[in-house]
Amino acid sequence: MDTNAVVSILGVWAGGKGSLHRQLTGALMDAVRQGGLAPGVRLPSERALAKALSISRTTVVAAYDDLREAGWLESRHGSGTWIRSGSPAVAMARSAAHASTLNASPMLSLLVDRGADDVIDFGLGSPLALAELDADRFVLPKDEYDALMRERFHYPLGAPGLRQTIADRYSDEGLPTTVDQVLVTNGAQHAIALSAAVWLQRGDTALVEDPTYFGAIAAFRTAGARLASLPVRAGGVDPAMLRDRLPATAARLVYLASGCHNPTGSVMPVTSRKQIARIAADTGVPIIDDRTLADLVLDGSPSPPLAVHAPNAPILTVGSLAKLIGPSLRIGWIRAPEPLIQRLARFKAAIDLGSPLIAQAIASRLIRMTDDARRFRQRELRPRRDLLASLLRAHLPEWTFSTPAAGLFLWVTLPGGDAREFAQVALRHGVVIVPGPHMSADEHHARCIRITFLWDAETLTAGVARLCAAWQHYQSIKPRSREHAVMV
Repeated sequence: MDTNAVVSILGVWAGGKGSLHRQLTGALMDAVRQGGLAPGVRLPSERALAKALSISRTTVVAAYDDLREAGWLESRHGSGTWIRSGSPAVAMARSAAHASTLNASPMLSLLVDRGADDVIDFGLGSPLALAELDADRFVLPKDEYDALMRERFHYPLGAPGLRQTIADRYSDEGLPTTVDQVLVTNGAQHAIALSAAVWLQRGDTALVEDPTYFGAIAAFRTAGARLASLPVRAGGVDPAMLRDRLPATAARLVYLASGCHNPTGSVMPVTSRKQIARIAADTGVPIIDDRTLADLVLDGSPSPPLAVHAPNAPILTVGSLAKLIGPSLRIGWIRAPEPLIQRLARFKAAIDLGSPLIAQAIASRLIRMTDDARRFRQRELRPRRDLLASLLRAHLPEWTFSTPAAGLFLWVTLPGGDAREFAQVALRHGVVIVPGPHMSADEHHARCIRITFLWDAETLTAGVARLCAAWQHYQSIKPRSREHAVMV
């Protein structure tokens, strides 16, 4: 495992009682108990981990020796050190780990004894499939199914029927679209990565929101791009700043989420959308408008895409069914001017020839239910958002956030500390959160965390209880959290 990943998993490991090597030994054991370090994972060398933790190599050597002797680790000369698979010590630790309760307050009394493998995932970003949708919607008529099974052509741009359905949907929403302006992809992430591969060469700059969706950051970095940031305020990106930053950075591609920003849940005002669409038309720099979460509007109605205000500008409107319908339906798309679609299609055909036709046929049927699906999701998610917000305000009042108008998450600012450290403490208390720096190309937002409200009421309540316990624990150790920087 990468050294930086191990350091992140360890989090705030120093500052307790005992020698430094004993504290490191305990932290590594905790990481195994909570699943951060799984059996079979190879650990960094003693020298590499010591350098990353700013401690002496002898401290790491002593910790590794203790863990080897206790049956947690095994080493082989020339092959390194790894978490021992099948170790009785590891198995017993994983099965005996418990969620922590720090006091007997009514809230914390809800923190049940779940075991190390029962972790509440507040980092989750994929809703379950809509329960209200009839299962027949996912089953093709026999004649249509038989015809697709006999099909020999791959349709690199996507099945014509699905592309027409997508085009009609955009036209109905005020964005005139022809079938030649639509490319089908294997989900929204595929659409973002495909756009990055077409418009970015190694060393080029992409402008991204800060904070932003971490999958977009990964896609652009995989393409070899350098990333420059655009701060996100209450109304999203400032159009004037975008116009200034384009020539200053020589950016070749811009990534925005106007319909629902991830992670803040904000919706860009119409005045900003109009100005940004004009910037795309004036400069010719392609802008990805990621609308993956735009259908999940909790207050009001979905906003139209950026391209409504400049239909022929180089705006790549990305859509998907994964969040609205269900994560297993990996169908997404890009709507853009035809010359841009042709560029994307040539690249896509060289990679995968085409997306699965049966999934596309099912997607075409489901897109026609978009309005109903939006209402179903709103009815499901709005009470969960309100419950999570009320729980946090009642039991962690020092945490601050704005109620999101759309999406799946609360973007919370902690009163102090480091979100990456706190995320590791939270994990040891049985709850996963996403630290703010993971959603920033510049690793900003060190005091922010992203929390999903996808869970039912019981799970949300128990998860906030664990966060309360973790926060109290973190506050008790935070003043000493830098002791591991002392060389011994």
